[in-house]
Amino acid sequence: MFAESTALHTEAIHALASPQRAAGLLDFERHLLDRERPWAGRTLRDLGYGHLGDYARHVKDRTNTMLGLVNNHTCVDDPLEVYLVNRALTFGRDHKGMPGWQIIVDRIGTLLQEPDHPAWRDDTRGADAIAQMPTEIVSIDILRAALLDRPSNLSDEVLAWLSEYFLYSAAPPYSTHNWNNPDEHQT
Repeated sequence: MFAESTALHTEAIHALASPQRAAGLLDFERHLLDRERPWAGRTLRDLGYGHLGDYARHVKDRTNTMLGLVNNHTCVDDPLEVYLVNRALTFGRDHKGMPGWQIIVDRIGTLLQEPDHPAWRDDTRGADAIAQMPTEIVSIDILRAALLDRPSNLSDEVLAWLSEYFLYSAAPPYSTHNWNNPDEHQT
């Protein structure tokens, strides 16, 4: 899902930078609500069973808010820009919409380089992760670059491997390892 989120971030930037913002926003809304579009290896229909109505209302509400700023305000030159600057100041530290993503990617690199690192949940987990590493991963540096630049281009096999082995070891709030103080474990 993190790969899909970063891909959607790129699509959102294209919609907001479109010379025809209203059309760009509506195209992005259609993209988000397409129930047959491949999404994290499946379709939105597969992933959102029972909750698609709530999701659609949320997407339409956000789109309508932005369309209202594009079409109906005259008190400032670009009211949507004012809205977006405020959102960026609030959430702008997130990498492509993913909170703490750079830190998580750095931790994944550390864990791959150190199969005996204390953040692994047990003594063999790091070795197991390396043994199960998909063959398409040719280097840790290339994997890190792909995770930062375009994780949506990684295969389902690589994404499943990352989720299986690294979610609980590298990503807050799941990791029991205190990454800020390596000598101390959280309980």
